[in-house]
Amino acid sequence: MCEVFAQMGKTGGCASSQIEAAGRLISLALRSGVKAEAIIKQLAGIRCPSPSWQNGVMVLSCPDAIARVLKYRTDSTFAESGSIMGVCPDCSGVLTHQEGCLVCHSCGYSKCS
Repeated sequence: MCEVFAQMGKTGGCASSQIEAAGRLISLALRSGVKAEAIIKQLAGIRCPSPSWQNGVMVLSCPDAIARVLKYRTDSTFAESGSIMGVCPDCSGVLTHQEGCLVCHSCGYSKCS
């Protein structure tokens, strides 16, 4: 893994630029040999004033969300089904691969091959 792309919906401004900066710095760290586990340890648990819920799990902040995705992607039990495949064209949510289709669990978008 050498590149991390992070995006916050279709918003602009400071929050969006901070997330882009985090993605660039994580990419640089990974290319420089920093282990993903060290990055995850630094980002996991960072809190912001407005945590959110996803699939019944509280996400504390954008850095916490990035740490969760990195952990998911580097987990040795990671399976092809449900793998992250990109960004939803409708809502900019996460697209996953399930049963031959790209699916967005945020808005319901799907595209089958």
